[in-house]
Amino acid sequence: MIFGREYDFSLIRTSSKEALLRSALLASNNDIKKATEICDYVTKMLPNLPDTDPVLPSTLDQVRETARGIFQWGEANQDKIVGVVNMVLGMMGKNPIGVPPVVPAEMPPAPPIGG
Repeated sequence: MIFGREYDFSLIRTSSKEALLRSALLASNNDIKKATEICDYVTKMLPNLPDTDPVLPSTLDQVRETARGIFQWGEANQDKIVGVVNMVLGMMGKNPIGVPPVVPAEMPPAPPIGG
């Protein structure tokens, strides 16, 4: 063992120095000396660790970003999507999207009604 006794290192969070210190205190049963040893050991391996955790976007911001991504993808792949839909409609025997139904060039006159 690195520190003389077994610690639960699954509790260690390395998202920031603040989270590292809190989780090291938890893993070392609130022994400040051991917690600082764990922190020093981990920060030597991760020198670019930020001081605090990054702020997560709100749920609404995440929904907006996801929706924006879906619409951008749909816009970029519109031709492929229409091609797939037309293929499925063709298999079902229906008219494809974006193509008007074919009308015969010359139609016979309609018979008179009632007569």
